[in-house]
Amino acid sequence: MATVKELLPDYANGELASVCSWPDDIKWYYRWHWTSPLHYVDTPSFKCNYKYGRDCYDSAGRRNNCVTGAIFNYTKQLFSAYQGYKPKLKYNLTEALIFLAHYMADVHQPLHVGFTGDFGGSILKVRWYRKKTNLHHVWDTLIIDTAVKTFYGSDLSTMVRAIQRNIT
Repeated sequence: MATVKELLPDYANGELASVCSWPDDIKWYYRWHWTSPLHYVDTPSFKCNYKYGRDCYDSAGRRNNCVTGAIFNYTKQLFSAYQGYKPKLKYNLTEALIFLAHYMADVHQPLHVGFTGDFGGSILKVRWYRKKTNLHHVWDTLIIDTAVKTFYGSDLSTMVRAIQRNIT
């Protein structure tokens, strides 16, 4: 845990969770656009299995450009730095840690690991209460927003404390 805290930027105040959304925030910027396909992996529609060699490609056909490829890459960067290995490239270990933590969450998000044809649920039209939207937006945003508003008086910090009490 001490090593993780050493790698965190000062503004994180020692909390990895406080920086885990950074990869989502930056993927829209030109400099970071290359990270967009690293947030998910698609399998052929109606193939209910995952094969790294078959499935870990981005839309341009580049190998290893998917969430599992990213997890492998950033794990290797962090591991090599702490095993005394001197890589040819100098890695930014803070970025590697933040990306790894984020992608570990993404790979467990059902809409980030699914069929190519549904675009992560973004083409699946649904209604959330009276609002027309898509399944991915409901999963990523509206479920939490509604819970905060309905059960916690729109106070996210109250919801976070309630979750923490239930976990520990």
